[in-house]
This record gives sequence, structure tokens and C-alpha cells, in this order.
Amino acid sequence: MRRISALILAFAVLAGCAGPKRLPPIVVEPEGPMGPGRAVPDLLGVGLLENELGVEIYAEGPAEVIDGHTGRTLLHLRQAGQRVACQRDGDTVVWRQEGHSGRAASVVLRPVDAGTRVSQGDFEYRGDFLVICSPVGRGLTLVNNVDLESYLKGVVPWEIGRHPAERLAALQAQAVAARTYTVSHWGARRNRGFDVFASVMDQVYKGSADEDEMCNRAVDSTAGLVMKEGGREIEAYYSACCGGSSSNIREVWARGARPYLGAREDGPDQSGQAYCAESRYYHWRESWAVGQLEEILHRTLPEFLDWVAASPARAKWNGPVFSPRDGSSDARQPGRLWNLEILSRTTSGRVGNLAISTDAGVYHVRGDRTRWVMPPASGNPFILRSANFDLELERDGTRLKRIATRGQGFGHGIGLCQTGALERASQGQDFAEILAHYYAGAALTKLAAGGKR
Repeated sequence: MRRISALILAFAVLAGCAGPKRLPPIVVEPEGPMGPGRAVPDLLGVGLLENELGVEIYAEGPAEVIDGHTGRTLLHLRQAGQRVACQRDGDTVVWRQEGHSGRAASVVLRPVDAGTRVSQGDFEYRGDFLVICSPVGRGLTLVNNVDLESYLKGVVPWEIGRHPAERLAALQAQAVAARTYTVSHWGARRNRGFDVFASVMDQVYKGSADEDEMCNRAVDSTAGLVMKEGGREIEAYYSACCGGSSSNIREVWARGARPYLGAREDGPDQSGQAYCAESRYYHWRESWAVGQLEEILHRTLPEFLDWVAASPARAKWNGPVFSPRDGSSDARQPGRLWNLEILSRTTSGRVGNLAISTDAGVYHVRGDRTRWVMPPASGNPFILRSANFDLELERDGTRLKRIATRGQGFGHGIGLCQTGALERASQGQDFAEILAHYYAGAALTKLAAGGKR
């Protein structure tokens, strides 16, 4: 509590300094338990691999092979690097190690020394490995069981990058956002046998092999700090570059409103421009020959129809999806592309409703799904950088010839803007001020977290 009190004092001093007007700092609540009935488990399960035919794992020092169900030790590994090969046989995991073998419902590889890393392929990790039969397939799933703070050290450098000390506040803000996201999504993937993916499906996590000293400092200096609203951890989404304004979540995704995830201008900074204006993705352009985009739409428009049909909430949020051109039109066969038109925009200026006219009829695509329907022809990135774009249509007579988009930003734009946060840190804002802007109204509080390994 002494450190948090010092933070409050520092915030009070900053509020009285001359210079640009700053938002009030995030309220710091006393330490205490999480919301009713919730607690942070000692270990987080991170899904590294799914549906693998075989998995080979080892430890960098002495370790034990353990029956994950009973906790019984199956084999002592006395030397570093002794590899354990696992395969699936029915509903059991078959393991082998140089003349030793066995089977169990799940298998754990646990180092004798908690400081020893476990490895798979070219990556190494803190904590333990758990091998299970994939609940959603016929292969094996590899899970890294690791404490929350160690997990974040494998996330922060891959999500916001590596930066010098003058940008530490942005790394700290990222650490708090990533920690909050993790806790608020803890167990969301339990039907797959773990808590979170080690990919952009949740947060990019690459273990301990290439940790960054400054990012580790950001994690350690904010240990246990998360953001709450209404007594619960907030859904602390973030993206690379908001393009000058963050998004209101309910306008971008088929989600309800969140008071802390609204549209907020990201500036002006000390030079009068957006804080993220120096990003190489602040302005961008993509173009397609009409045949290229038609080929893409033949795939993505049926996928969009399936996406909407999979959820009543999505159908309600998107509104009318397809207007057939005549009674024989097949929505799953778009045919030639006739026209594209932006019918509405969100509060932050992103595309709200995109009408795509084809031989089959008119498709109405809302919000962030426009990025999925119109990916770049190159496939890089795999969806359009942002839904904040304008259309440029080139025609030969009445026939479309080429389509281009001129856009701003990279990502959905919800919550923290990483490039904006980096510039805010460079201009002297601390991590609490940065968080106060991107998650307005959230309270910074400390978890009663579990122990480390």
C-alpha cells in the first residue's frame, strides 16, 4: 500500500503542473479480493498447441513426469534435456522416454527446481507443461501452466514491442491492460482445456526465451495491478494504432456498451496532432483489381453470412444482411461485383454499414466485419488494417475496374492505442494517466494473486 500511496501523491503533484490539461488519474482502490465469488488461481493455463499428432517436450534441468489426474510421479528425469514424446491413443496420452513408457489421461512435465524452464521446439517457458487429449479434436493439446506475472513477461514485448526507458510508462500501461484482459478472460477457453490462447486469439505469448529487460521491469513494477469497473475486471482490449480516435465497442463488435470503452479522440498532443500520428500505419492504402476482389468476396461473403447466422446477438446487431436481386438469387454465390458504398459511419469515423452490390444482391456488412470481408489481395495482413477507411472506385464505363481504400490506424481501435500510449509516455505521461484516457472511469486496484513458480 505504501507504493500505491506514493503513486497517489505523484498524481496530485502532476495535476498541479503547468502544461497541457490532463485527465484526472485513475482512482486507486485499496487492496482486496476480486469480485464476489472470484479469485485468481495460482496458475494460468495457456494453450500452446492443439490437435497435434505428437508432442515432444523436455526440461532444462531435472524434472518429473506426473500423472496429471492423480498427481502420481511416473518417472524421474535426472538430466537436462531428456525428451518425453507423447501421442494419443483413444482417450489417453501415451508417453515414452528412452525405454520408459506409460499412459495416463493427462501428463505433466514439472521441473524439480521452480526456476528451471520447460521447452518445446524452439521455445522455452516458465512453469509446467500439461499434455491432454484435445477436447475439440483427435490430437493432443499442449498447455503451459504458469503464474500470471511470469505469463505477462512473455506477452508484453510481443504485444507492444521493445522500447527504451523513456517509454516505460507505456510498457507499464500495456502490462496492466494485458493483466486485466487475462483475469477478465480467465477460463474463457476451458472447453478447449486451457484458459487463454497463446496467439492473437487472446494475447501473443512466446514464453521466456526472448524476454525483454524493460518489459519485465514494467510487469514487476505494476505487479498485481488491474482495472475494474462496477467491482469487476474490465475487458481491457487494445490495438496497435487507433488512427486518431478509439472505438465505441458496441458500434464495432456485436457487444453491449461498456462505459470504459467509448470513442475518444487520441489527441491533440503537444504538437497539435494525434498521439499515434507518427505510426507508419496512421495512413495506409490498399487496392484490388475488380477480379481480385470478386474472388475474395466469393469466399468472405458466405463466411460473413455464416458468422451472422451463428449467433442471434450478431444477427440483431448487424441488422438486415442480404437483399436478393431477384427470386432466384443465391446469397452464397455473389457473382460479379457491381458497387461498394459506405452507408453510415460510427462515432469515431469508422465504417458503420458497408453495402456491397453484386449479381446476387446487396450485402450489408457492419463495423469491424468489413475488415474480414475485404482483406488485402496480398494476404498481409490477413484482414484489412482498420475499418476507418474511404473508398475509391475506378470504373470503365459502368463496370468497376479497380477498388481502393485509404485508411487510418491498425486494429479494431477499442481501448488502449499502443502507439498512442508510447507517444504519451515520451511526452511525460505516467501509466495511470495513459490508462485513464483509454479506459475512462475504470479504477486501478490490486489483486490478491496466487503464488509464483
